[in-house]
Amino acid sequence: MKPTLSTAGVIRLALFVTALFVVPAVAQAQKTTAKYDQKADFSNYKTFMFSQSNGARNPLVNDMIRAAIVRELTAKGLTQVDANPDLRVAYLAATGMDVHVGEVSFGYNVNPAYEGLVPSAGTATWDVVNGTLVIDLWDNKADRVVFRGTAKEMLKRAPGPDMAKDAQMVAKPVNNGIAKIFKKYPVGKTK
Repeated sequence: MKPTLSTAGVIRLALFVTALFVVPAVAQAQKTTAKYDQKADFSNYKTFMFSQSNGARNPLVNDMIRAAIVRELTAKGLTQVDANPDLRVAYLAATGMDVHVGEVSFGYNVNPAYEGLVPSAGTATWDVVNGTLVIDLWDNKADRVVFRGTAKEMLKRAPGPDMAKDAQMVAKPVNNGIAKIFKKYPVGKTK
């Protein structure tokens, strides 16, 4: 005699199979954080420029990150300039555990490994997890970080030899992560 599944058995099997696909998708969910200096007068920031030419090893991904940052900052009313900006943009796309991020100067460390701010006591550094993007906005006159955003878990695998394929793989997570970070940018926030 051939065993048959009851309706309840079929439902349980369907739920189990669904969980096999949903749980890994949730586990891979991107995590973003963004914090800013409460003492900074963000209404004074009108212009920005990048402080380095690239923060990602893959030039295609680097261009994608820059374009997304420009898109988000111009949507917030800032203008990109070639010299004497109000804000300098620095970013780092980590593809390994050999990268370290140091203390920011507004009294607390913004540590992408933890949620929220971590009180600072001297210089602190930590490893940046594979697939993390860190974006700092520096007040150009005060020469200090006034905004830091991080997006974690942007890679599904280590970078491969095909840069175009790698860039295609991270296009959606990069653009979504940067958009989420800059939703927390305090537009027009004054002291």
